Amino acid sequence: MRKGQISLTLNWDAESDAGYIQTGERGRGQTVARTIPIQDQDSRLYGAIDLADDGTLLGIEILGVSKMLPATSE
Repeated sequence: MRKGQISLTLNWDAESDAGYIQTGERGRGQTVARTIPIQDQDSRLYGAIDLADDGTLLGIEILGVSKMLPATSE
């Protein structure tokens, strides 16, 4: 990977309807040191941001993913 680029992996769990966008940094042995909830002003939880000790972004969890995606026709 070139400097300034980041690799991302997207996983989706249909049962919990949660998505996780993982950066390549997590695959390099970085572990989650801090999780910041993503909430609105009414404290409704939408997901979380995972950071390493040094503040490096490791991943973003998104709850209710299917509600955010366009409907597909079959």
